[in-house]
Amino acid sequence: MKSTAGLVILILSSFFAPRCGATIYHSNGSAANIQFIHDTQAVDGDTITLPAGRFSWTTHIDISKGITLQGLTTINGAGTINPAVADYTIVRDDSNHTTNQLGLVSVTLNSTQSFRMTGITFSNGQSTDYGNNGAIKISSTDNQPVTSARIDHCHFDHLYWEDTIFIVGWVYGVEDHNLIECNSSGLSHLIWHNTWGGQINGNGSWADFPYYGTEKFWFIETNTIRGNGPQTSARIDSVNGGRYVARHNFFSNSSPGGHGTEGGMQRGCREREVYDNAFNYTIGWGSGLQRSGGGIWHDNSWIGQDSNNQNHTSLAVYREFGAIGNDLSRWGLAGGNNPWDVNDAHGLYQSGITSATLAHGLLQDSSKNWTTNQWAGYSVTNNNPLAACYLHSSYIISNTSNTITYYYYGSGDRGAPLLFNAGDIYQIYRVLIALDQNGRGKGDLVIMTPGPNPIPINSVTGTQSWTHENLEPCFSWNNVHTPTGHVYGFGSEIPTEIANRDYYNLGAGFPPDTTPQQVIHTYTAALNGVNYTGTYIYPHPLTSNGLAQPGL
Repeated sequence: MKSTAGLVILILSSFFAPRCGATIYHSNGSAANIQFIHDTQAVDGDTITLPAGRFSWTTHIDISKGITLQGLTTINGAGTINPAVADYTIVRDDSNHTTNQLGLVSVTLNSTQSFRMTGITFSNGQSTDYGNNGAIKISSTDNQPVTSARIDHCHFDHLYWEDTIFIVGWVYGVEDHNLIECNSSGLSHLIWHNTWGGQINGNGSWADFPYYGTEKFWFIETNTIRGNGPQTSARIDSVNGGRYVARHNFFSNSSPGGHGTEGGMQRGCREREVYDNAFNYTIGWGSGLQRSGGGIWHDNSWIGQDSNNQNHTSLAVYREFGAIGNDLSRWGLAGGNNPWDVNDAHGLYQSGITSATLAHGLLQDSSKNWTTNQWAGYSVTNNNPLAACYLHSSYIISNTSNTITYYYYGSGDRGAPLLFNAGDIYQIYRVLIALDQNGRGKGDLVIMTPGPNPIPINSVTGTQSWTHENLEPCFSWNNVHTPTGHVYGFGSEIPTEIANRDYYNLGAGFPPDTTPQQVIHTYTAALNGVNYTGTYIYPHPLTSNGLAQPGL
């Protein structure tokens, strides 16, 4: 066994070149020893190595220096269905996830530092409780972006953490040539840009240009990402103004997604670019979920099961169907009477008292004689102060002469479901554009009021009011289920998500990896910050940080 490890070190040592002038420190692989070397010896630019072997970590390590953390695991063929992995350096997670909320590796950098983690296998251990935060966390410390962070040639083997990789603050960088395998309730990523522009909660990101086609994202490229069970397993998630690019990956029963601006203080995912990926679903699926901001999807291919709704992504706005919780003091619900949104200037269209208690999703007022579907696309609110769902609203799907059918969200995880019992007061308004909805972007800066109970306000008006967000439409082209030739696009049932305004499905048949003129003409510098002509450099320039592994 010793001779094998020595042989591995001998073979691979020539493939990991230290930065010029840097010192290489050889740890024994334990968390305590790595932490000691980091704290007492290493400086920015140095490398700490882990040898071949298996190492039980019962605690995390804190990294605050711009170093390289390097093991001997190798991965060949990442970004394909079956990469070849040699797990030479294995860190077993034996930490107590109840007391350890800091993951396995927690990296905090300033804007002058660079970090790389490479060649390490992280496997699950004794704990089967999902830990909060991420197994691997990279965060920034100042009001300038960290521009040089990289995770590569690592194997994440079914870790019991809610998120395998957690990007926090204002970090640009890349993860490449990794194998990420998740448990059923684990996500592959959580991407935040919460302190972008020196702000909080993603407000700075939402007050800035999208910058499509530039380096100003977290890049997830040339990885194999595997889910295990439900469609949400191994998903890429993002909130707090997060921005990411997913490209040249192989997704197995997994997909990119993102949260919206909903119940908490944080804003939703700002945007994503998703292109040149392969997806394989062996389970039933009905498109991923995008809940706010922009998205450009192109030149992706699907094998395996066909989408049951012929979309790659569904555009949802949870504020439009009452799914944000009971505290409406922050963003509230987009029910046509909320100052954060663009509402129909007509104001109140209809009010009344319900005449019967019907099944959920239904409201009846026998005194009315409405035209069929005259309220479709409007919103209905329960205005009974005694109701658990007081001031909760949802969009109307259809109506008869005296009965309204509205979208009912009844999962019970986001506040009191919208219900109408006999004698409840209801009101009908219409919202035209919801704050931070899909296809919207740069707007007025939002800040927080001072004091112990802060609430968000528009910094321009000093009140809770519409932020004059730019129209930044989502685009989809050349996204095809190859076994059938079905062309996928965006889809939405949300009334304010309007095809050929908020999103465009351009179809297929464009030359591979080219940008349609409609996209180029839309995302000029005036809207994008720079003229968008195509994707950012591939491979990412940070992947030249050190020599590649054999066969790559």
